[in-house]
Amino acid sequence: MDYKEEQAQELEVLESIYPDELRITNNEYPKIKFEVDIKLELDTGDSTSPLTKEHIITAEFKLPENYPDEPCTISLEAQEVALNDGHEDEDEEEDENEEEEEEDEYDDNGNKILKKFQNLPDTVSFKGYLPELTVKLETQIETDMLLGMQMCFALISSIKENCEQWYSEELGKLEKQHDWETQEREKKEQAKFHGTKVTRETYLEWRSSFRKELKLDERDQVRRMKAHHGKLTGKQMFEQGVVGTGDDFIEEDGTSVDDVSKALAGTELVNQ
Repeated sequence: MDYKEEQAQELEVLESIYPDELRITNNEYPKIKFEVDIKLELDTGDSTSPLTKEHIITAEFKLPENYPDEPCTISLEAQEVALNDGHEDEDEEEDENEEEEEEDEYDDNGNKILKKFQNLPDTVSFKGYLPELTVKLETQIETDMLLGMQMCFALISSIKENCEQWYSEELGKLEKQHDWETQEREKKEQAKFHGTKVTRETYLEWRSSFRKELKLDERDQVRRMKAHHGKLTGKQMFEQGVVGTGDDFIEEDGTSVDDVSKALAGTELVNQ
């Protein structure tokens, strides 16, 4: 096989397929090297937020001397290009400045507050996926038995297909995570409007603590003492174990023991 001729023919075919996307960085055999910008056609699914940037994967191919009997070396780089939405450059710069000035907000528990209008399609980045994809391409060369034939076009197509599929799956995961976080935030917000259920036991416990904190029982006792001119009621003397004179012993209704005794004595005389 004439490797030099084989590589020249493949490069010519690729230039016709990708006239604007392909750049030859070294045209001399046996160190031919070129780059291809692969524009991805990404599907945002049911998301109501559109993509505001274009994703491009730049694939660099280095052809060894014995290519295609030896595999080519592939390097991948992800690029993000802002889409032109018709606004002036000044407006775009203002939007970028506003985004830079925005700071993350957190709730009382230290949780990051989700932005109400977070554009999920724009949050997906291919940078973390490219190492995995590179290994996948190397495996594809072996499993698809591409050695011995022109393989660059097949690999470029595979890069585009894998990236677009990965994007859809990753966006789906983000949307599920976003929905779950939103539901959790809503549950916590709703919990603020539901007080602790009150039972007889919890009410009595609260009442006892409340009266003790404000010393209401002591105030009631002082008021009763003042109402009875400093004399204890029979109930109080019994509870406190106090033995007093008749003048100090009064009933709950304010009647002293002496008054009761006199009334009883008068009743006995009448009966006699």
